[in-house]
Amino acid sequence: MPRLRWVTVAGLLVVLLASPTLARATLTFVRQPLHPVVWVARDNGKGAREFAAGTNPHVSPDGRTIVYSPASRGGSGSELAVAPVDRTAPPRQLLANWREPYVFDWSPDSSTIAVLRGPELGRRTLVLIDVASGAQNAVAQGYFSRVSFAPDGGRLVYGRSVSERFPPRSDIYRFDVPIGEAVRYVPPVRLTDDHRSTGPLWGPNGKIAFVKLVGAKHRRFGPKNELYLMDEAGKQVRRLTHTKVEPLLQGLYPTAWSGNGKRLLAEFEGQDTTYAVTVNPRTGAQRPLIKATEQGFLGWDLSPDGKLVLGQTGGFEPGAGNDVATVPYRGGKPNVLAKNAFEPSWSR
Repeated sequence: MPRLRWVTVAGLLVVLLASPTLARATLTFVRQPLHPVVWVARDNGKGAREFAAGTNPHVSPDGRTIVYSPASRGGSGSELAVAPVDRTAPPRQLLANWREPYVFDWSPDSSTIAVLRGPELGRRTLVLIDVASGAQNAVAQGYFSRVSFAPDGGRLVYGRSVSERFPPRSDIYRFDVPIGEAVRYVPPVRLTDDHRSTGPLWGPNGKIAFVKLVGAKHRRFGPKNELYLMDEAGKQVRRLTHTKVEPLLQGLYPTAWSGNGKRLLAEFEGQDTTYAVTVNPRTGAQRPLIKATEQGFLGWDLSPDGKLVLGQTGGFEPGAGNDVATVPYRGGKPNVLAKNAFEPSWSR
């Protein structure tokens, strides 16, 4: 297997020193759920144009590259392709067996993606792919809830269980990505050992938000999600939220941090229910971004300054009621960026 060109210190410095005026702010989204097409636009929705037939677009942090699943032509529909936003080069295949598109993350320097590959049924393999070369390196196998790079790009965390049983016996692991040419594989470090920790999201200042599955023995239909915080060593664990979760609902799942770590976006999830919730990372205070309904505003991302939430109206299932929009973190009316659109991703 080709060796992955790991994130370099020089590459990270380029990202940190790059002028904001040179950055490209790109928005992607999907239209036409029956015959889906990926669209690309500026991050305010202007200049929208068709990009490629497909779904699940993820735009790189520098706004120059999109990875997505091309429309299936009689295949399994699990291909992962990459192409520049300006289409100066044709799409290239990165994976033929991409699984669970929402277990995904870009490295901050836009060089590497963390994704799952594997068969349609059974265990997945978490891999890091160098986008330029296509080289892959396997990190771990199992059943995964999320993967998230640290802000410096040199480490990542993921939630993993060894079986598909419910409730999942999941723990959180940290993987320290080797830097430089002399690559030496270092085994992942397990940060939790309670078998009920999942969904980690790495934030600023070494904070990691994650989910603990609470009340499995007392709730009729399974545990509820509560948000916790810990440091990168798995220490200083504290419970952040205390949430009322009715039967058949799951509760909170962390979505995105602001750049300064003072704001946290989460999603309240459950049967036929999903809507964005703001969470104070210091006090745990929470509130729905807009009025909580079963098919409310689905939050996908938070701007680095913490002021705007990117998401879609009309709930999770794509259809005529979906619009890609932003909503102020403090609350307010959606500002529609793209009508009849869903699955947004931006580089803002």
